[in-house]
Amino acid sequence: MDSVGQTIKRIGFSALSVLVLACGTTACGAASEPDALADDQQQAIVDLVQDHGTDFTAPSCQVEVFRIGDPATFGWATCTETQGPGPAPATQAASFPFKITGDTVQKPEDGDRYLKDVHEMFPEDLWSALEQRHRGA
Repeated sequence: MDSVGQTIKRIGFSALSVLVLACGTTACGAASEPDALADDQQQAIVDLVQDHGTDFTAPSCQVEVFRIGDPATFGWATCTETQGPGPAPATQAASFPFKITGDTVQKPEDGDRYLKDVHEMFPEDLWSALEQRHRGA
């Protein structure tokens, strides 16, 4: 009888472990990157960030989209601009989180206001990831 009880406990523990693992994976997956974007969707986001997200004259940006939602899209952009002719042209770079609502691109201000802006503009579950990126981690 003792053997049957231990077998039942093991089965119950195994079932509970599988349930916890499945729920944990689902919860993590819900806040992960969106499914792959179509090329035209990705390009539309890049175009908006390049046109409205930097002060560069002719930026080249790469974006990572964290979440596409209604009404906003959230992500991280890394933009560069090369200026000047010659063998050693000057390069500027900027890296920042963004929020797109319609055709408006918002990004946090630099300096003392940065963290407050992140908390006002982005969902709480993205704060940690944005802070890590901002620190370069």
